[in-house]
Amino acid sequence: MTNVRFYLILLVLGFLLSISTSASSEGAEITLVRDGKPNGAIIRASAPTASAKLAALELQYHIEKITGAILPIKTDQEKVQGIRILVGESAATRALGLKGTDFKPQEYLIRFIPDTVILIGRDWQDTEKNRKEAGRGTNWPFTLAYWRETIDYAAATNQTPQNDAGKKLITLPGLFDEQGTCYATYDFLERFCDVRWYGPTELNIVLPRRSTLTVRGRDVRRCPAMKHREGIGGGWPIIKAQWNNANQDELKLYWRRLRVGGEKWAGNHSFRSFQDRFLRKNPERPELFEVERPEFFAMGQSGGSGTRQLCYTNPALVAQVVQDARDYFDGKPIKGYQLAMGDYFAIVPLDNNKWCECDKCQALLSKDKSNITGQHFSSGTASHYWFSFINAVAGEVRKTHPDKYISTLAYHVYAFRPEDFQLESNVAVAPCLQPRNYWAPRVKRNDIDFYKKWVVRKDRRIYLWNYYCFPTEIAVNQGWNCFPGFSAHELARQIKMYHKDGVRGVFLCGIGEQADYYLTMKMYDDPSIDPDELLNEFFSRYFGAASEPMKQFYTRIEEIFCNPDNYPEEVRVEEKQFHQTEELAWKYLGTKERMKELSALMRQARKLAFTELEKKRVRSWEKGVWNYMVQGRKKYLAKQIKPQIPAE
Repeated sequence: MTNVRFYLILLVLGFLLSISTSASSEGAEITLVRDGKPNGAIIRASAPTASAKLAALELQYHIEKITGAILPIKTDQEKVQGIRILVGESAATRALGLKGTDFKPQEYLIRFIPDTVILIGRDWQDTEKNRKEAGRGTNWPFTLAYWRETIDYAAATNQTPQNDAGKKLITLPGLFDEQGTCYATYDFLERFCDVRWYGPTELNIVLPRRSTLTVRGRDVRRCPAMKHREGIGGGWPIIKAQWNNANQDELKLYWRRLRVGGEKWAGNHSFRSFQDRFLRKNPERPELFEVERPEFFAMGQSGGSGTRQLCYTNPALVAQVVQDARDYFDGKPIKGYQLAMGDYFAIVPLDNNKWCECDKCQALLSKDKSNITGQHFSSGTASHYWFSFINAVAGEVRKTHPDKYISTLAYHVYAFRPEDFQLESNVAVAPCLQPRNYWAPRVKRNDIDFYKKWVVRKDRRIYLWNYYCFPTEIAVNQGWNCFPGFSAHELARQIKMYHKDGVRGVFLCGIGEQADYYLTMKMYDDPSIDPDELLNEFFSRYFGAASEPMKQFYTRIEEIFCNPDNYPEEVRVEEKQFHQTEELAWKYLGTKERMKELSALMRQARKLAFTELEKKRVRSWEKGVWNYMVQGRKKYLAKQIKPQIPAE
């Protein structure tokens, strides 16, 4: 009898376990809001991480926007009736066997069990040790700690009142801090609540409106595909208008929603403090001065801290940089504008090719005199020179810190991989590419050729520095309006290639326009996305009744911009660097006939836009894109009118 009872108990337990497993894998159906009334609460720890605190607010805000109901935020010490949304690690998640430290870097979980949704991942812990962690990244003015910014959440979400009494001041998780709980929450809002963030402002958010919100799904446990995803900005007129002139708090929140940040990595020109440390005392930064070491600096060259190169064959300089790297990896503070984050210490020369004229430097440089294709910006005329220095530093650092990396760029005259010597295994390289200039076929071929030589061996960590600033930055600097660089399909092809080639992360130098930037950041997270599906959804959901002409407007500009046949013959055949010029923009691309065609599409979109929201979104593109283009063509044509010389 005892044995029978024992087996019956086992059978019941097995049945219950099968139900539990089935509920977890298939996903329990959970109603968060029913008929405009909350059906439970959001639960977080009594002392939540910055990530969990933000995630709870974001969850509450978006569910209210969808349903009108406010789910209360409670701690794990309070009694709750109804369903629970567990946000971040708490006593409630630990009771279910889930702790943040059990997740890999950037990993997160969305889980559905009866009456409970779990949103959890690895989060940065606010400890004194963690706050003191040194770091300065590729955006060199900003330290690791800087990104833990305080914002007014009410202002960032257009909540009222926005006076002192109504402010919700919160400290955001740093872009490069672990924030898996935020990742889980944003994925949940997109995947199961149908929320889309097409920009930073309320105008740019698309979400459903319903009085009852029910969610169900399978478990999601994943990490973003690209480990490092850095791309911020938006100050240029064409983007500001599309984003409805976002304020700084809105922008800072938007970066988190798009999962900007990730792995700590740095790669940028890194010797801008060397003059203050080793040449002369700077009265503005006297604390940086250590000792005079004039032999560190390039012979036969002059200039300030941002222009005078160093002597990269000097053994004493090698020893100094080795010591700097070891000091950083040993936990010592950053010295001046050193660039280093996490396991990476960046070493990149200043941004010019005014190299040292000593015999040793010139002998190395002579090896690569003809290592260039035509007149391209990216070449290898200093590859042996630069990567010999990198090897010398990396080899020594590896002896004491074998699990750390020296990061550098493959840029300008040291873009090409040196073929006749093996780089140290602890060198992480970031080729610098210009995918928004690939309308010039020879520029694209030169880029892809040297990029492929870096990735083909799969013998090191590869990051990328991508110039999304073109063509806008050049136009802004030179005072003319560019023909927009819409290029979503080309960018999508490149991103899929990067993923296939094992690229670990990307830094965007400047960002693309609204649709291009959104597509890029979404595909960095998940490169399996179909770009056509994403773009179709964007235009359909964002512009509603005006979606078809707006999509045609975008697509036509993209076709014009990306097609080499629309450019003069020299662009298609000459081996040299090309950038958009005012003449290319308005003589070859934005022709009278094409502008007439685009004008008709914009008029049609204005006519079809039905709701006030659709009208505002169309106007944002009319102002940010179309009017900008019209002004650009007018300015160009005005310059072509030659003043009449009066007759004698």
